[in-house]
Amino acid sequence: MADQDRRIWVGNRRTVLRTIGASGVVGLAGCAGGGSGDSSGETTDGEAGGDSTETETDAGGETAGSSDGETVKLGWLYPSTGPYGGLASYQEQGAKLGIKLINKNGGINGMTVEGFHEDTQADPQTGKQKARKLVQEDDVDALFGTISSSVGSAVAGYAEEENVPFYPDVAADGLTMDNCRRTTFRYETRASQTAAAGAPWAVDNFGTKVWIHNADYLWGNSVASAWERVAKEHSSDVEVVGSTTSELGATDFSSYISQITSSDAEWVVTGLNGGDAVNFLKQANSYGLKSEKTLVSPVNAFQFIRKAAGEAAQNTYSAVRYYEGFDTEANAEFVDAFSNEYDTAPDNFSHVSWVYLYLYKRAAEEAGSVAADDIIEAQTSVSFDGPMGETSYRECDHQAARPYSMGKIVAPGDYEWPDIDVMTTISADEATVPCSDVSCQF
Repeated sequence: MADQDRRIWVGNRRTVLRTIGASGVVGLAGCAGGGSGDSSGETTDGEAGGDSTETETDAGGETAGSSDGETVKLGWLYPSTGPYGGLASYQEQGAKLGIKLINKNGGINGMTVEGFHEDTQADPQTGKQKARKLVQEDDVDALFGTISSSVGSAVAGYAEEENVPFYPDVAADGLTMDNCRRTTFRYETRASQTAAAGAPWAVDNFGTKVWIHNADYLWGNSVASAWERVAKEHSSDVEVVGSTTSELGATDFSSYISQITSSDAEWVVTGLNGGDAVNFLKQANSYGLKSEKTLVSPVNAFQFIRKAAGEAAQNTYSAVRYYEGFDTEANAEFVDAFSNEYDTAPDNFSHVSWVYLYLYKRAAEEAGSVAADDIIEAQTSVSFDGPMGETSYRECDHQAARPYSMGKIVAPGDYEWPDIDVMTTISADEATVPCSDVSCQF
């Protein structure tokens, strides 16, 4: 069977073409277009039409009963167990809130959205098994999430085999570059985008001598290579005076901190995320590294890290993928809806889940269908005015492009956890490698 014929067969086996049953009203003005729904984010059962009663499925998904029984099934993969558990909880909250509000305002093409939620344990094999379960047992129309780049890479390969659209919440460059796939669409930043925003600015402000420390896995290694490359492209005087790696999930960074402290590095970039980043910041603060060297990160602006590290995160610098205080109308409405639902502000991973849902919804409305090939064809032709500005996927690599900022983590402001002072922002074109330089071939 030819590859194209197999894709069509697999797609039709799983998803019959669904035509528009309603006008696909989008909820939440600004963040989700127009619509008759209450823009306050209130999600009390029975409001906004009164015919959507939320229930929990055995798979952990929420579904609102629809009069015609038709549903759009979306599968979400979270690393709830492991070093990224704190990030996963925000990811899941963003997904569930988005599904609830979309259903409250007419669903997708008049169909109710049903979410299925699985724990990958931040393990590639487990992640692929859970993806298979979502596709083959739960019959989902698309896959989302993962956070771990290693898991995301494993799921991307499986999703292409099964012809299922996949929206990964990961940042390793390869997923939309040399390892791109026609079924993969990424809104989340890739490592080279944050490097483009942060590395030249760090060189100009902190010096040409840098130490690189990263977790030894796909994303951590992408961070190390991207920041070194971009920094050296910016200035021929840049010298990497040392580089170290730690295992994913490491808890003791004292030996690395000792090496960095005794070096002549002027600043340090860390490819650490989740609990790894928190532990490093706390130990860097305790052992005096923070007072000796300038600490820079592509992810320390994440709310989870700022909350968990507290004062240890202050006076360090980070690329900013998302910031709860970002000044746009769409973000103000998103923060309001999220805060009403969860009594706290959203973080990057809730925002990514949110944007993915509405970009998928826009593609389904454009195609008049949620069949895989129709979604894939339509996805690059739509855009969404999200919390961090308008975004869309590029045709050449299915990577979304948007502006990126660098910020300083400072004392708490509007919230109890450390705030962010945005220092500089570069345009989407500056942050994203031109299509002519991308090796991606679908």
